[in-house]
Amino acid sequence: MILIRGGRVYDPAGDTDRPALRDVVIEGDTILSVSAPDEDGDAKRRVAAMATQGRAEVIDARDRLVVPGFVNAHYHSYDTLAKGLIEDAPFDLWALQTQPAFYGRRSREELRLRTLLGAMECLKAGITTVQDMCTLVPQDEDTLDVIADAYAEVGIRVVFALALRDLGDLDIAPFLPEIHDEAVRRAVTGAPRDAAEDLAFAESQIRRRPAAGLWHWGVSASGPQRSSNALLEGVATLSERHGLPIFTHVYETRAQVAKARRVYGPQGGSMIRHMAEVGILGPRTTMAHGVWIAPDEIAAIAASGASLAHNPLSNMKLKSGVAPIRALRSEGVNLGIGCDNCSCGDCQNMFQGMKMFCLLAGVADPEPTGVHAVHALEAATLGGARAVGLGEALGAVAPGRKADLSLVDLSGLAFTPLNSAVRQLVFSETGSGIDTVLVGGRVVVRDRRLTTVDEAAFRAELADIMPAFRRDFDGLRRTSDAAAPALREALRRLDEVDVGLERHLARR
Repeated sequence: MILIRGGRVYDPAGDTDRPALRDVVIEGDTILSVSAPDEDGDAKRRVAAMATQGRAEVIDARDRLVVPGFVNAHYHSYDTLAKGLIEDAPFDLWALQTQPAFYGRRSREELRLRTLLGAMECLKAGITTVQDMCTLVPQDEDTLDVIADAYAEVGIRVVFALALRDLGDLDIAPFLPEIHDEAVRRAVTGAPRDAAEDLAFAESQIRRRPAAGLWHWGVSASGPQRSSNALLEGVATLSERHGLPIFTHVYETRAQVAKARRVYGPQGGSMIRHMAEVGILGPRTTMAHGVWIAPDEIAAIAASGASLAHNPLSNMKLKSGVAPIRALRSEGVNLGIGCDNCSCGDCQNMFQGMKMFCLLAGVADPEPTGVHAVHALEAATLGGARAVGLGEALGAVAPGRKADLSLVDLSGLAFTPLNSAVRQLVFSETGSGIDTVLVGGRVVVRDRRLTTVDEAAFRAELADIMPAFRRDFDGLRRTSDAAAPALREALRRLDEVDVGLERHLARR
């Protein structure tokens, strides 16, 4: 058992500026009680007595804010080693340098270390759950096992989904000029896959490694426009059969909405109506990005009960535009926050995501938007938990919830003076104040250091594999550089297409 004593426990229904002092008792992986210091004395005395015998732990939480562990509602673990390597690249140029298919088979060491790296960064920033939409290359059991075992090693909660797609072309392909370089043409054309084979593999893995402890399953189609009806319907069937959440990318870029207008004619050019027709729009579905959603589609999403994972950092870095967060909130759509790829957000840091969640609303609307710090923190916790299918288990410091918690140091300058815990958490804190993190009742970060991984040994192992990764990355960069003129011309042509809405600021 664990007793977290005397911390300010965040309660969205209470005083969010100066949260009340509370004691939290944890038994196993679950919060047993949350009570005032002078209440529930028997349970606390029992934990204290057990602690003297080394059978329990008391954590002094004075000058600490206790918050639910953050939920990273949209993440890809496959490119953590590319952090800091790409800049000023629109989505389609970025994609040529990062997608797993272009790298081919990686060593088991690289698979383990890249998975550990992203998870370690998450944990040290207070993220206790990640939704990993992972593309396996090759798509085999050994690759999956190395990744799953790395997650278990570091001790983070993961909702894992194999990202499936069976249509190969880039979304921007119809706007490309003729490409004479064969290697570049292969890269932008892609290759189709067998939907039935991929669906069968996904289901076999769900059965082979059933959900347990910190390991949870989801199902995923990379994007409706990259998937045949057979694949989308198969994903819907898997979700229904196993009771699993569905994850997909929706309307991330202007190219994707232009493609929707072209290929979904019977549905009025709407990707959302197409998703409804094939059965993957519903309360189990979470859509990543949603930058280019039209107003009438927002209403349909709200009516379906689907969620949206907002990714403000990657949306900005890849020049995708500003998602209509105010409109989504107004319609009652459940929102989570994702940190997305390490190559297009460069960090797994929910503090940056929460701050941008609030501030980007001001870019789109000069009037007060009603998008406040409490809403950002909700999206990073309970909203994210709902988005990954764990809304009853995570997202609150309350009895019966899993003990996934972060303790934030209130003695730091970010909280001096302490005027509003929630606003200063969202607008002032950077993540450096996270000093203790628990996942499933286990302390995985103590005094700002991981308890599950030898960080010095990890850095040494990582240094050994990086030369090979950088060599392969440089090769992909050369292909991307060769493709850049054609892709820039495609973007120019795309800019002339009227898709019925705009998500970029007016250009000067």
